[in-house]
Parts: sequence; C-alpha cells; structure tokens
Amino acid sequence: MLGKVLSPSQPLQSEEFLRGREEQLQGIKRALYQAGRHVLIHGLRGVGKSSLAQTAAFSLSTDMDPIIMACDDKSTFGSVIREMFDGAVTNNPLVEKRIREAGLSFSKLGITLGGKEATQEGKASAPGSVNEAVRLVQFLCESYTVKPVIVIDEFDQLTDKDEQQFFTNFIKQVSDRHVPAHFIFCGIGESIDAIMSAHASADRYFHTVGLGQLPWEARYEIVNGAAERLGVTTDENTVIRIARISDGFPHYVHFVSEKLFWRVFEAQNGGRITPELFGFAMSDAASSMDMKLRGPYETATQKYNNDYEAVLWAAADGHEMKRQSSAIYESYLRIMRDRPEEALDRAKFNQRINRLKQPAHASILTGSRQGWYEFTEKMIRGYVRLRAEQAGVVLEVDHPAMKRRLRTF
Repeated sequence: MLGKVLSPSQPLQSEEFLRGREEQLQGIKRALYQAGRHVLIHGLRGVGKSSLAQTAAFSLSTDMDPIIMACDDKSTFGSVIREMFDGAVTNNPLVEKRIREAGLSFSKLGITLGGKEATQEGKASAPGSVNEAVRLVQFLCESYTVKPVIVIDEFDQLTDKDEQQFFTNFIKQVSDRHVPAHFIFCGIGESIDAIMSAHASADRYFHTVGLGQLPWEARYEIVNGAAERLGVTTDENTVIRIARISDGFPHYVHFVSEKLFWRVFEAQNGGRITPELFGFAMSDAASSMDMKLRGPYETATQKYNNDYEAVLWAAADGHEMKRQSSAIYESYLRIMRDRPEEALDRAKFNQRINRLKQPAHASILTGSRQGWYEFTEKMIRGYVRLRAEQAGVVLEVDHPAMKRRLRTF
C-alpha cells in the first residue's frame, strides 16, 4: 500500500496522486485540445516536472500508452527520434511489422526496415532528417495510435545549438503538416529559452508551463492523504514539520513521509506517530539520501571549524531562494541563540559564507558582489533543511500565510 500512495523514486502517472498541480494539468489538457500545439514544462530540478508531464500524457492517451523517453549528454535529434520509434515498438511490436510491410525507410535517422541503427554515429546528418522524422511520426499516427503523446524529458541535457534547431524545426513541421501528435518537453529554464529562440515563431506552437515549488497546502494533502490510506493518525505538528523540511520539493515530501510511515508500521502501535519515531525517521532520511545531495553537504560542512553547518542552515531559512547576507546573518543569530556554541561575529560569518562558494566546500553556495546568496543546486536547500531538523533546529516556514497559522497553533 505504501508503494501505491507515495512515490519518492519515480514520476507519478495518475491524477489521483498528483497534488498541487491541478491547475497546470488542466491547462495542458485544454491546450492540447487544439491541433498543432505542444507543451514545454520548465522549472527547478525536483519540483515535479516529470510527474506532471507523465500524468498529463497518460490522461490524454486513449488506446495506447504514451511514449516516454529522456535525453542525456550524448543525445542528438536523430537518437531521440530513433528512441521514440523504439518506444513505440516496445509498447506495440506490430509497429515494426507494419513499417516492414509498408516498405518504408528512414535511413537518415539510422532506422532500417528492421528498426535497427543503420549508422554507428547515430547523428542526424542533414536537415532532410527533419522531414524524415516528420514522416516517421505520421506513420506512428497511422500504425500506433491516431494521436500519440510523446514525452521528451531532461531536454536540458541536449545543449548543442544545431540539435536544438533541429527540434524547433521538427515541431514546426509536425504542426504545419497537420500531423496529429503532441509532444511534451521537460527541462530547466535555459533549455526552454533555447528551443524558443531557435525560431522566431516557435512560441505559437507551444503551451508553456513554469513550475515552482509545491504549494504548502499540496504538501499537506500528500502527507494526510497517504496517512489516511495507510491507517496512520497524523497530527498538525508532524505534518507542518514534514511540509517545512520539504522546501516545496515533492520528492522530499514523499521521501520523508515514507521513512516515517515505515517506522510507525514497524512500531506496531496502532498507527500513532510519536516524537521518538519522527526522530528516527529523520535520521533514516538523512542517512539514505542521494549522495548527489548528501555529498556536497558533508564536503561543505565537515571542516576543522565545525561552524559551517549553522551558516548553511541560516542560508536555507525562510522562503526566499536568493537571500541577502544581512538577512542570512539575522537567521544565523536566531539559530545560535538555542545552540551551545558561541555565535560568530559578522566578520567571521562573512568569511565562512564566502568560503561556501569555493570548490573546497563543494561550491554549495553561489553569490554576487551585492551580497546576495543562493544554493547552487536548489534541491540541496531541501536537504539542508532536513539536516537542520535532524539537529533539532527549526527553520522559518516558507509560506507567509503559514507563519500566521503557526502562531495560532
């Protein structure tokens, strides 16, 4: 049951469990009722772009599953189109039989009649491959499903300008030739800017969705909804703490909740959350977190002077992704009031926070000359909040309305 109600390790595909993105999902559905339109979803890593894309794709697909693929740093226009074809064949082996029976050839894309690569390089060799790619999609509309939905995730991994130009021209041709397929691209903001700038009229073909961190209320819904299905009794303080730690990244809400509910299950106490079980769950989450997040934190803080950790906690305080050093220092002083160590003066604090921008400290922070700082990788900010919670440090909530609610609580 836990695997059904929480999904910390893979994108969601069902509207039943997608929280806080109802408006964006409805906007995608409305947009794709219009022929010739496609979708660009962009935002910080970890905010749920893949879940929104796959949920939308499955909700829009009728007789056949959507085709889902992801780019990597070696991807090209030609390789992605071939993977799209391979995905269709995997979902429906009859596609390969039909392409062979029709005597079609897509040699410029590296596809033979057997559906295998014709070249070793696997790179689209000429603009003519765009036309071939459009013909291939048209064939899929005839032999796979009438209106295929194709998700291309991690589009920011494809950085070559020429390859981005191929995709922009390809989408334009798919729409201009009335091919009834819909593409959903996911990537960070820079990748979206690239595909939009590759052609002057590109924006007319896309419905763009910018995703921010998950709203506070949606975090509540994830925790309470899962707890209800599992027969776990929640209290407002526990839910607030999980929502606070998550920093608005869905992965953290699911991940911390998973660890907590396992502890409750193993305690066999009738489904009650206790402070002790919550503490154990925080340790479980911190120790098993992805090394891509845990590693930079430990590199940044495990130094001879054991005072970098509190500086980093202060940088993750509040709701702003980018903060001034003066505001961070105020957070630091508040945190240190409840700590046994003596607080650093402003000069030493400035030394520590500036060192956190250096490679020796994993360049965990980045900053400007005007004294503004932010986390280089935004998801690490959520991990920092988790480690603060584990140490008994309560950081400020990241939603102004919740500050009023907490005062009442």
